[in-house]
Amino acid sequence: MSSTFFEALSESLEQAIGHATKEHKLYFDDEGCIIDISYDVLPGNYIEITEDEYSMCYQKRQDYTIIENKLTFSPPKQRTWGLVQKDLSRNPYICNK
Repeated sequence: MSSTFFEALSESLEQAIGHATKEHKLYFDDEGCIIDISYDVLPGNYIEITEDEYSMCYQKRQDYTIIENKLTFSPPKQRTWGLVQKDLSRNPYICNK
């Protein structure tokens, strides 16, 4: 076989590897909230993230923020509340007068 075949093969492999190693760009606003994740270069602030980081934050974008140019897990704080019987306006167990 001629060497041109192997040259063409090595060029196509280099191109395939170049396409396979695209990096995810995570775009965020000034407050650190995630705007978009893309391969394309878009205007705005962004950091490059790994495939593992992309897998973690893709489904739960609202649980992640950018702090000091690093992706940080920051789930919303759990809210709890309680009611006192007298605070209920239509409580049949007490007389609201």
